[in-house]
Amino acid sequence: MNTFLFSSLFIVGCAQAADIKMFCKCFCGSNSTVFEIPTMDPKPCANCTKQFCLDNVKDGMCDGIADATCPSNDFKTACFARDSYKDEFIVRSFLFITFGLVLFAFIKPYYDKWQKERIVHAQYQTVAHDEQ
Repeated sequence: MNTFLFSSLFIVGCAQAADIKMFCKCFCGSNSTVFEIPTMDPKPCANCTKQFCLDNVKDGMCDGIADATCPSNDFKTACFARDSYKDEFIVRSFLFITFGLVLFAFIKPYYDKWQKERIVHAQYQTVAHDEQ
């Protein structure tokens, strides 16, 4: 029961700790830039458009692309997520399992010694019987 409770709290903690961030990667020819997209919308990747990139790119990286209506083969966008729940769960599970194995390896010799002493004390020993 305690293991189930601890596991449930661990999983809930993982879900609460993971804050999914969405990013839009803008490719202008051989250059690329990554921008964080606000995740308030139900579909944040819908905001990753050519106009979004043109509004946010600085330093004249996309000077050849005048506006959103100008078609260009050199301009592309990609939407992706970082720090998803699955990634967070996998990392935390790995750390939890590794910590558990190290703790087990540390405690096992003491447990084995205690068990041997317990068996010796629990065995039936005959008592000398004086006959008169």
